[in-house]
Amino acid sequence: MMRLKSQLLLVKIINNSFIVLGVEIKVPISISGIWYPVIEKENLIKSGSIGLTLTLEPYITAEIRNGSGIEFNGIEIQLPNYEILKKKLGEYKLSVYSEVPLGYGYGLSGAISLAYALGVKELTPISEEDAVNTAHLSDVLSGNGLGDVIAQYYGGGLVYRKKAGGLGYGEVEVINMDWSYYPIFSQPISQLPTKSIIKRSEIALKLIDDFLKNPSPLKFIEVAQQFTSSLGFSSEYPYSYRKKGIIVKIFEPEYGVWIKHKIASRGAYVI
Repeated sequence: MMRLKSQLLLVKIINNSFIVLGVEIKVPISISGIWYPVIEKENLIKSGSIGLTLTLEPYITAEIRNGSGIEFNGIEIQLPNYEILKKKLGEYKLSVYSEVPLGYGYGLSGAISLAYALGVKELTPISEEDAVNTAHLSDVLSGNGLGDVIAQYYGGGLVYRKKAGGLGYGEVEVINMDWSYYPIFSQPISQLPTKSIIKRSEIALKLIDDFLKNPSPLKFIEVAQQFTSSLGFSSEYPYSYRKKGIIVKIFEPEYGVWIKHKIASRGAYVI
């Protein structure tokens, strides 16, 4: 499903050369509830995970332009994904603004990679599928994620990754549910490496099947809580679960400092 539309790029002429000033991209954040890693060493594009992932606002906003490096909220950062992206797609500068912090579990490494890839797609002849798959591979190879890029590309709320892999390999279904009575909140509590949670739990597939029999926001929280507890992560709050370094909760919290989210109505796009 190719959704990205091309746009007129902002350029200026310097010494008879066209210089790209910037392309802006928006990408939803993502918080997984269940994941079952699938690694295909012979063909890494088929790697990823089977799972359930929430795609949410606030979107990150990114601008790609001539230059080098990644800037996150005004600070230069070192992201392992960037070296892979630079090698495959070319070297550009990406400036990212995010309302959620990096390294807690909001899928930002995937979102940044996807923003970079879709931005480059606007500047070069690369196809959208190849651009997205390069972002997916950068997340897999760096150990920063196994399904965030694909979930963020589609957006639309709760994304069910039915089959692992990039575009043209994996299978995705957006589970349509009414979240209007189930406000979503998150609370970042600690930074943790994604590699620490990329492990197989044999109950993952069973819990996904349980959810699909009667999908609802409450059922999602229930199965996500059971799954993450099996990995050793727990939350003290009702109607919540802990994914990596964040607590995800539905219904208004009674205490604490929280970030309020809305369902991402669409996937990543160029402004």
